[in-house]
Amino acid sequence: MIDEDQINFIRRNLLKYLMEDYLPFPVNKSVCYEWANGLNLKKGGETIIYTGCSYQLAELGKRFDEILPTLSKFKGVERFSSILKVFYKPRDTRSYKILRNIASVLKSSVDFGYLYENEPYSGTILLEMGMIEEFREYAKKLIELFNSHGVKRIITVDPHTHYTLFRIKEMFSSSWNVEIVNYFEVIKNIKIKSEGTFVFHDSCLYSRFLGMRDSIREVIKSAGIVLKEDEMITGKETSMCCGGPLAPINKEASDKIARNRAEALKTVHNKVLLVCPFCYANLSPYVEAYDFAEVISGE
Repeated sequence: MIDEDQINFIRRNLLKYLMEDYLPFPVNKSVCYEWANGLNLKKGGETIIYTGCSYQLAELGKRFDEILPTLSKFKGVERFSSILKVFYKPRDTRSYKILRNIASVLKSSVDFGYLYENEPYSGTILLEMGMIEEFREYAKKLIELFNSHGVKRIITVDPHTHYTLFRIKEMFSSSWNVEIVNYFEVIKNIKIKSEGTFVFHDSCLYSRFLGMRDSIREVIKSAGIVLKEDEMITGKETSMCCGGPLAPINKEASDKIARNRAEALKTVHNKVLLVCPFCYANLSPYVEAYDFAEVISGE
């Protein structure tokens, strides 16, 4: 059942946090860019790698979904947000390793920079919650930021950020002429770290909305990975969602979808390959899961 108090709490606070700090939750902003420390990536430039903070915030978002019913009923909880912004720095070392590996593989294929402390969250959650006017308002803020840094080409690393930027371009086609590419479209000379066979769980956005299902499979196979398929479970028209985007509204239903999807995948193979941080967060409690960027390296 959808809790109206919960929905109103989300709507009231999401845009507030985003417009203040470019983040959907009141956390220390360094959580988004600490992964790049020590990589010697140049700061800024016309071409940048853009994480949208998705990998870094996916697990935090999962915990947020769990406590949301309580938070939404706690009067005055917003007063504590300024303290959390300063002190709360969740460190998901797994996500940092994934992003560092993506950057390392990209280095051999393309010249790029990174915005570090200026990198904003993409606004994905506004779009997926159906908060279109709020999304439009935040998108204007994002465009201003990217333009102020002279960004002309953005390399995304996850499906939600990639799709969100395409929607922004769609809304502001006359004023934002930036090229958006995904790292799957530019990486070259990759190989698997060790022999591996997996069943692949498609991102709904990559597969159904962005038309990248086959091209991503080609990149995966080019690395030497063997994919097990079952047309009824991994087919283009039959592959199911992980349930993740539903979690802020109905966590019970989201978890049920995730369990069902995990059980179906395990009938094809016991190891699941993913290309989305939110799919990992939702499915990994029920199946042995790996992100593509965890199992590859550059040659």
